[in-house]
Amino acid sequence: MASRKRRRKPAPQPELRCQCGEELKRFRPFCPRCGRAHIWGDTAHETNAECGHCGWVVSDYSWYCPWCGEDIHEADVSSDRPLKAPAGFRFSAKCDAGCGGGVQYPMPHCPWCGAEQEWPDDEYEGTCPHCSRGVDDWMDHCPWCGEDATGQDLIPRALRRVRRLLLVSRIRPWGFRILLRPGVSGVDPKYPKIVEIDNDWVGKRNRHEIPWPMLVGLTCHELGHSFLYHHWRWTRDWQFVEAFGEVDKAYRVSDAGWVDFQRRRVTTTHPNFVTAYAATHPQEDFAETFRFYVTRRGRMRELLAEMGQKRKGVVVYQKFLELHRYLRGLR
Repeated sequence: MASRKRRRKPAPQPELRCQCGEELKRFRPFCPRCGRAHIWGDTAHETNAECGHCGWVVSDYSWYCPWCGEDIHEADVSSDRPLKAPAGFRFSAKCDAGCGGGVQYPMPHCPWCGAEQEWPDDEYEGTCPHCSRGVDDWMDHCPWCGEDATGQDLIPRALRRVRRLLLVSRIRPWGFRILLRPGVSGVDPKYPKIVEIDNDWVGKRNRHEIPWPMLVGLTCHELGHSFLYHHWRWTRDWQFVEAFGEVDKAYRVSDAGWVDFQRRRVTTTHPNFVTAYAATHPQEDFAETFRFYVTRRGRMRELLAEMGQKRKGVVVYQKFLELHRYLRGLR
């Protein structure tokens, strides 16, 4: 009977951790928790070569450093033609410039022609507002550029104002996390604490060009969605249903419509809603009511008096009173 050869299991790779304790993925330049820069040298002696400019591991066969793009060509050592995968590296894709050589993720430069490479970041949950590379919602720093992955450093004035409004309105934070992301602002019901704000409001504008009042109102509106999803059990209360209606009905609101989130006064249109946008869906009705409650610092006498001047219906009074009652219960 022929003997069977036993295959040895590959030795487990040791965990790579930053000084802060965060687990690292190889070839990420920065730690996603503390933002500390890392140099990935040839510690495992896989290629026995390191770039003299950046200190990262390279292959002697390469012509350019795939990490910093510097010329490391050596006439007697470098390969005469582009290779698919030199020793110490693996093949992930062909060069974007079409030189015929192979590159490994996430090399920013081709090791054969030095051309810049673009990698799809489909595995990540979002995009860094600074470098447009992939980041996850839990990351404090971008692993590619080291900047604030949340983008909160781009809107400090608006965030300070929002936190101040929540404080004076006596609304305790519920662990929400504000992220600056490209696309439409919103909150996913599956992740109620993640509040995404459209990066187009900031973009490449100067600080004096950013519409800060509009950004504050938009953030308070999206926080209203986050608060509602976080306290979804409250939506089953008969008092809530009588005031706002069934919030779990089909959502068919267009994102192309213009909404003036800078407005701090109750509109005269739609006597049963605070704004015209609030009439589109019960969830938007609650978010707009929450926004007015926060931006007006929870001053119920002032709000009720203004609704009387604008000849609002009784149901609008019920909405603010129900929100005020529930917030007082949480205190």
